[in-house]
Amino acid sequence: MAEAAKENGVFLMEAFMYRCHPQTTKLVELIRDGAIGDVGVIQATFSFHAGFHAHGRLFSNALGGGGILDVGCYTTSIARLVAGAALGLPFANPIKVSGFARLHPEVGTDSYAIASAQFPGGILAQLATGVSLSQENGLRVYGSKGSIHVPHPYAISLEGGESTILLKRGEATETIVTKTDSWLYALEANAVADALAQGRLESHAMPVADSLGNMAALDAWRSSAGFVYESEKPNLGKDSVPR
Repeated sequence: MAEAAKENGVFLMEAFMYRCHPQTTKLVELIRDGAIGDVGVIQATFSFHAGFHAHGRLFSNALGGGGILDVGCYTTSIARLVAGAALGLPFANPIKVSGFARLHPEVGTDSYAIASAQFPGGILAQLATGVSLSQENGLRVYGSKGSIHVPHPYAISLEGGESTILLKRGEATETIVTKTDSWLYALEANAVADALAQGRLESHAMPVADSLGNMAALDAWRSSAGFVYESEKPNLGKDSVPR
Protein backbone atom coordinates (compact mmCIF):
# COMPACT_ATOMS: atom_id res chain seq x y z
CA MET A 1 0.00 0.00 0.00
CA ALA A 2 2.81 2.41 0.87
CA GLU A 3 4.57 1.67 -2.40
CA ALA A 4 1.37 2.05 -4.44
CA ALA A 5 0.51 5.36 -2.76
CA LYS A 6 3.98 6.71 -3.46
CA GLU A 7 3.99 5.55 -7.08
CA ASN A 8 0.61 7.15 -7.74
CA GLY A 9 1.09 10.30 -5.71
CA VAL A 10 -1.94 9.76 -3.47
CA PHE A 11 -2.57 10.33 0.23
CA LEU A 12 -2.13 7.42 2.67
CA MET A 13 -2.65 7.33 6.43
CA GLU A 14 -3.25 4.43 8.79
CA ALA A 15 -6.41 5.07 10.79
CA PHE A 16 -5.08 5.28 14.34
CA MET A 17 -7.70 7.71 15.65
CA TYR A 18 -6.03 8.17 19.05
CA ARG A 19 -3.06 9.85 17.38
CA CYS A 20 -5.33 12.76 16.36
CA HIS A 21 -6.70 13.49 19.86
CA PRO A 22 -5.36 16.39 21.98
CA GLN A 23 -4.77 14.00 24.88
CA THR A 24 -2.12 12.22 22.82
CA THR A 25 -0.56 15.54 21.88
CA LYS A 26 -0.38 16.42 25.59
CA LEU A 27 1.11 13.03 26.46
CA VAL A 28 3.92 13.51 23.94
CA GLU A 29 4.50 17.06 25.23
CA LEU A 30 4.85 15.83 28.83
CA ILE A 31 7.34 13.14 27.86
CA ARG A 32 9.41 15.47 25.67
CA ASP A 33 9.46 18.18 28.35
CA GLY A 34 10.86 15.71 30.88
CA ALA A 35 7.84 15.82 33.19
CA ILE A 36 8.80 12.42 34.61
CA GLY A 37 12.52 12.59 33.87
CA ASP A 38 14.17 9.85 31.84
CA VAL A 39 11.67 7.25 30.67
CA GLY A 40 12.51 3.73 31.83
CA VAL A 41 9.46 1.48 31.47
CA ILE A 42 6.29 1.70 29.37
CA GLN A 43 3.30 -0.54 30.11
CA ALA A 44 0.47 -0.66 27.58
CA THR A 45 -2.58 -2.94 27.58
CA PHE A 46 -5.54 -3.23 25.22
CA SER A 47 -7.54 -6.42 25.70
CA PHE A 48 -11.19 -7.52 25.85
CA HIS A 49 -13.29 -10.68 25.93
CA ALA A 50 -15.35 -11.29 22.79
CA GLY A 51 -17.59 -14.25 22.10
CA PHE A 52 -15.81 -16.81 19.93
CA HIS A 53 -16.85 -16.93 16.27
CA ALA A 54 -14.50 -19.05 14.17
CA HIS A 55 -15.28 -17.18 10.96
CA GLY A 56 -15.54 -13.67 12.44
CA ARG A 57 -12.76 -11.17 11.78
CA LEU A 58 -11.56 -11.24 15.42
CA PHE A 59 -10.67 -14.93 15.26
CA SER A 60 -10.57 -16.06 11.63
CA ASN A 61 -7.17 -17.25 10.44
CA ALA A 62 -7.99 -16.34 6.85
CA LEU A 63 -8.95 -12.79 7.89
CA GLY A 64 -5.84 -12.10 9.99
CA GLY A 65 -7.65 -12.49 13.31
CA GLY A 66 -6.22 -12.51 16.81
CA GLY A 67 -5.41 -9.97 19.46
CA ILE A 68 -1.95 -8.91 18.30
CA LEU A 69 -3.08 -7.42 15.01
CA ASP A 70 -6.51 -6.27 16.19
CA VAL A 71 -5.64 -4.28 19.34
CA GLY A 72 -2.05 -5.23 20.09
CA CYS A 73 -1.26 -2.81 17.27
CA TYR A 74 -2.44 0.02 19.56
CA THR A 75 -0.23 -1.01 22.46
CA THR A 76 2.76 -1.33 20.14
CA SER A 77 1.98 1.99 18.47
CA ILE A 78 1.66 3.98 21.69
CA ALA A 79 4.78 2.40 23.19
CA ARG A 80 6.73 3.39 20.08
CA LEU A 81 5.25 6.89 20.27
CA VAL A 82 6.25 7.36 23.92
CA ALA A 83 9.72 5.90 23.37
CA GLY A 84 10.18 8.23 20.41
CA ALA A 85 9.08 11.26 22.42
CA ALA A 86 11.56 10.32 25.15
CA LEU A 87 14.31 10.17 22.53
CA GLY A 88 13.29 13.40 20.81
CA LEU A 89 11.89 11.58 17.77
CA PRO A 90 8.42 11.28 16.21
CA PHE A 91 8.50 7.55 17.05
CA ALA A 92 11.02 4.83 17.87
CA ASN A 93 11.38 1.27 16.62
CA PRO A 94 12.30 -1.45 19.11
CA ILE A 95 15.70 -3.07 19.01
CA LYS A 96 14.25 -6.40 20.14
CA VAL A 97 10.79 -7.87 20.72
CA SER A 98 10.10 -11.05 22.69
CA GLY A 99 6.56 -12.35 22.87
CA PHE A 100 4.26 -15.16 23.92
CA ALA A 101 0.75 -15.99 22.78
CA ARG A 102 -2.11 -18.30 23.66
CA LEU A 103 -3.21 -19.71 20.30
CA HIS A 104 -6.81 -20.82 19.94
CA PRO A 105 -6.86 -24.61 19.38
CA GLU A 106 -9.53 -24.43 16.68
CA VAL A 107 -8.43 -21.51 14.49
CA GLY A 108 -4.78 -21.02 15.48
CA THR A 109 -4.98 -17.25 16.01
CA ASP A 110 -3.92 -15.59 19.27
CA SER A 111 -6.61 -15.38 21.95
CA TYR A 112 -4.32 -13.24 24.10
CA ALA A 113 -0.65 -12.37 24.07
CA ILE A 114 2.10 -10.47 25.85
CA ALA A 115 5.41 -9.01 24.70
CA SER A 116 8.48 -7.24 25.99
CA ALA A 117 10.25 -4.70 23.82
CA GLN A 118 13.65 -3.05 24.13
CA PHE A 119 14.20 0.45 22.73
CA PRO A 120 17.32 2.59 22.42
CA GLY A 121 18.29 4.56 25.51
CA GLY A 122 17.51 1.75 27.94
CA ILE A 123 13.74 2.10 27.48
CA LEU A 124 11.75 -1.10 28.04
CA ALA A 125 8.10 -1.81 27.26
CA GLN A 126 5.59 -4.39 28.45
CA LEU A 127 2.67 -5.00 26.09
CA ALA A 128 -0.49 -7.05 26.62
CA THR A 129 -3.43 -7.69 24.33
CA GLY A 130 -6.25 -10.09 23.63
CA VAL A 131 -9.68 -10.74 22.17
CA SER A 132 -10.62 -13.49 24.63
CA LEU A 133 -9.45 -12.00 27.93
CA SER A 134 -10.52 -8.84 29.74
CA GLN A 135 -7.60 -6.97 31.28
CA GLU A 136 -7.10 -3.54 32.83
CA ASN A 137 -6.62 -1.41 29.74
CA GLY A 138 -4.47 1.69 29.90
CA LEU A 139 -1.01 3.17 29.61
CA ARG A 140 1.57 3.70 32.35
CA VAL A 141 4.96 5.32 31.83
CA TYR A 142 7.61 5.25 34.55
CA GLY A 143 10.50 7.70 34.61
CA SER A 144 13.35 8.76 36.87
CA LYS A 145 11.29 11.59 38.40
CA GLY A 146 7.75 10.25 38.36
CA SER A 147 5.12 8.39 36.38
CA ILE A 148 2.21 8.95 34.02
CA HIS A 149 -1.04 7.02 33.98
CA VAL A 150 -3.45 7.36 31.06
CA PRO A 151 -6.67 5.47 31.91
CA HIS A 152 -8.12 5.75 28.39
CA PRO A 153 -5.28 6.07 25.86
CA TYR A 154 -7.05 4.67 22.77
CA ALA A 155 -10.85 5.16 22.67
CA ILE A 156 -10.68 8.69 24.08
CA SER A 157 -13.88 10.70 24.70
CA LEU A 158 -15.64 9.14 21.71
CA GLU A 159 -18.27 11.88 21.43
CA GLY A 160 -16.07 14.71 22.65
CA GLY A 161 -15.63 16.01 26.18
CA GLU A 162 -12.88 15.67 28.76
CA SER A 163 -10.08 13.13 29.12
CA THR A 164 -7.48 12.85 31.86
CA ILE A 165 -3.80 12.11 32.32
CA LEU A 166 -2.53 11.44 35.84
CA LEU A 167 0.97 12.80 36.46
CA LYS A 168 2.62 11.59 39.68
CA ARG A 169 5.79 13.10 41.10
CA GLY A 170 6.74 12.11 44.62
CA GLU A 171 3.60 11.96 46.77
CA ALA A 172 1.71 14.47 44.61
CA THR A 173 -0.58 13.49 41.74
CA GLU A 174 -1.69 16.09 39.21
CA THR A 175 -4.74 15.52 37.04
CA ILE A 176 -4.25 16.98 33.59
CA VAL A 177 -7.48 17.46 31.66
CA THR A 178 -7.78 17.85 27.90
CA LYS A 179 -11.04 18.90 26.26
CA THR A 180 -12.48 18.76 22.77
CA ASP A 181 -15.89 19.43 21.28
CA SER A 182 -15.23 17.03 18.41
CA TRP A 183 -15.97 13.33 18.25
CA LEU A 184 -12.88 11.12 18.23
CA TYR A 185 -13.30 9.94 14.65
CA ALA A 186 -14.14 13.45 13.50
CA LEU A 187 -10.70 14.52 14.75
CA GLU A 188 -9.20 11.78 12.58
CA ALA A 189 -11.22 12.91 9.56
CA ASN A 190 -10.14 16.50 10.18
CA ALA A 191 -6.47 15.42 10.25
CA VAL A 192 -6.92 13.85 6.82
CA ALA A 193 -8.77 16.88 5.45
CA ASP A 194 -6.10 19.26 6.76
CA ALA A 195 -3.32 17.24 5.15
CA LEU A 196 -5.15 17.15 1.81
CA ALA A 197 -5.88 20.88 1.95
CA GLN A 198 -2.16 21.52 2.43
CA GLY A 199 -1.23 19.26 -0.47
CA ARG A 200 0.52 16.70 1.73
CA LEU A 201 0.49 12.98 0.94
CA GLU A 202 0.90 11.96 4.58
CA SER A 203 -0.43 13.10 7.94
CA HIS A 204 1.84 14.38 10.69
CA ALA A 205 -0.34 12.43 13.13
CA MET A 206 0.46 9.05 11.56
CA PRO A 207 3.19 9.06 8.87
CA VAL A 208 3.66 6.03 6.66
CA ALA A 209 7.11 5.23 8.06
CA ASP A 210 5.52 4.97 11.48
CA SER A 211 2.95 2.46 10.17
CA LEU A 212 5.65 0.35 8.55
CA GLY A 213 7.69 0.37 11.77
CA ASN A 214 4.64 -0.71 13.74
CA MET A 215 3.96 -3.61 11.39
CA ALA A 216 7.57 -4.74 11.65
CA ALA A 217 7.29 -4.75 15.45
CA LEU A 218 4.02 -6.71 15.29
CA ASP A 219 5.60 -9.23 12.94
CA ALA A 220 8.49 -9.61 15.40
CA TRP A 221 5.97 -10.17 18.22
CA ARG A 222 4.17 -12.88 16.25
CA SER A 223 7.41 -14.49 15.13
CA SER A 224 8.75 -14.65 18.67
CA ALA A 225 5.47 -16.17 19.85
CA GLY A 226 5.54 -18.78 17.06
CA PHE A 227 2.34 -17.46 15.50
CA VAL A 228 2.14 -17.80 11.71
CA TYR A 229 -1.03 -17.43 9.64
CA GLU A 230 -1.88 -20.27 7.26
CA SER A 231 -1.56 -17.89 4.29
CA GLU A 232 2.03 -17.13 5.31
CA LYS A 233 3.13 -20.75 5.34
CA PRO A 234 5.06 -21.99 2.29
CA ASN A 235 3.40 -24.21 -0.28
CA LEU A 236 5.13 -27.48 0.59
CA GLY A 237 3.82 -29.61 -2.25
CA LYS A 238 2.79 -29.12 -5.85
CA ASP A 239 -0.59 -30.73 -5.16
CA SER A 240 -1.30 -28.77 -1.97
CA VAL A 241 -3.95 -26.07 -2.00
CA PRO A 242 -3.36 -22.76 -0.17
CA ARG A 243 -5.74 -22.47 2.77
